[in-house]
Amino acid sequence: MKSKSLELKKAPLVSVVIVNYNDEEHIVKCLNSVFKSQYPLFEVIFIDNGSTDQSVKLIQKLYKDKLNDCSLRVFLNKINLGPAKARNIAAKHAKGKYLAFLDSDTEVDPLWLYEAIKIMESDSSIGAVQCKLLLMYDKKRYDYAGDYLTPFGFLVQRVSTGQLDYGSLDKIEEIFGAKSAGMIVKANVFFQVGMFDEDYFIYCEDTDLCWRIWLSGYRVVFVPSSIVYHDFRLNTRSKLSRPKNLDKYHGAKNYISSLIKNLETTNLIRILPVHLTLWLGLCIWYILNKRINYTVSIIKGILYVLNNLNKIFYKRIFIQKYVRKIPDNLIMKKVSRKVSLKYFICKTLSGGWST
Repeated sequence: MKSKSLELKKAPLVSVVIVNYNDEEHIVKCLNSVFKSQYPLFEVIFIDNGSTDQSVKLIQKLYKDKLNDCSLRVFLNKINLGPAKARNIAAKHAKGKYLAFLDSDTEVDPLWLYEAIKIMESDSSIGAVQCKLLLMYDKKRYDYAGDYLTPFGFLVQRVSTGQLDYGSLDKIEEIFGAKSAGMIVKANVFFQVGMFDEDYFIYCEDTDLCWRIWLSGYRVVFVPSSIVYHDFRLNTRSKLSRPKNLDKYHGAKNYISSLIKNLETTNLIRILPVHLTLWLGLCIWYILNKRINYTVSIIKGILYVLNNLNKIFYKRIFIQKYVRKIPDNLIMKKVSRKVSLKYFICKTLSGGWST
């Protein structure tokens, strides 16, 4: 199998970017799997977001040879800047033609890079690839396989988390959004579209990036032969310490901001009022079910947008003037999907749109 990677002529350098925050539970297994990748030319950039556990010390102790030959480079942030900003910092230090983003709680199949880069090198229209994300603790079940955009401005997953992998999605498909737990992006496209939005502390930062990749004229595709295993369970200290109402705040804030930044004016006028109405409907549902803290968080997310409209519209001007190369309707024809009223109501009432 090792010789298979050599079929890729003039293999381009890939920079694998891994953001860590208090994840000593997974990080060594993650790095061990990456260094077993059957791909001839890659570097690993490990960036820590102010961890207080032993994860950084573990890296410095166990990978001295990799640090010495610069196949592993470590960057340390003093505080938790969030995944988006940390990835941007790492990307600025990257040397690769491609940026491969992984979460710290992942492990990769040995051929994950080979399979993705082979496809990207064969088609210059591809700006980003979503790897097939399978569950770490049950490798026959999906974690994620990409998103589509709905007419209401929310996302719908192509496959439910935990669904068995029957092979029905084992073909290369265009998708609207990818998840940075296992996503590969052309470096020049990444910088061209403005990198990750650093105001998205968590949630939707990867989808927002993919939206801008589509606007720039490149495609985002799912490559099922590039496999990454993700520990979806919320069992690390960094995840356990995060309150759920924080998810609602960032979900509302980032969804609405993305619509304002990325939609054409006519579509923004048509979609945004419906989108906001549905968020407010969700607030009422939480009040009726005595989850006032969730409602407060959503309202705070909406208020953030109102208080930062100037900043968001400045980003919109940049995107519409310098990033956009194609109209919304061409994108929607490819990667927008309608959902049934029943599905939408169930998803909304479960609060699933913010995650």
